[in-house]
Amino acid sequence: MIKEQLGKRLREIRHSKGLTQKALAEKTGVDYTYIGKIERAEQLPSIGVLIKISDALSLPLNRFFMDESTLRLINLLPMEGYRAAGKTEMRELLRILEDVREEDIPLLIEIVRVLKKHRENKYKLPMAAEPPTVYKRLNKGKKHL
Repeated sequence: MIKEQLGKRLREIRHSKGLTQKALAEKTGVDYTYIGKIERAEQLPSIGVLIKISDALSLPLNRFFMDESTLRLINLLPMEGYRAAGKTEMRELLRILEDVREEDIPLLIEIVRVLKKHRENKYKLPMAAEPPTVYKRLNKGKKHL
């Protein structure tokens, strides 16, 4: 099972990066036929080869072994969010998002857009959960219209 998962994941990632097997092979120093064998689950690569592949694809090694739901969430996040996934709050958010129903996704997207727009507002008004001192600190020295 691990060979199939690894091969499938490698093919998906390679395609998403727009690489051919030959191009990936050149980046890793591995023969392109070996890349093909890995993708077809005919060969299980050594950890050394897998590290070369993950480095060539600029991905952490664990990306090849994630379960499908985590992988879907990671693919939605920008790279900075993925790096931040080590933080407790981000992991909690990812756990909660795993249970979100598909029909709720447009609403969640809109909530995030509103939050982002709010944060980018030139007056930087505080969110309801922020203490008033944040608002005072952000607007210190600004003249109000």
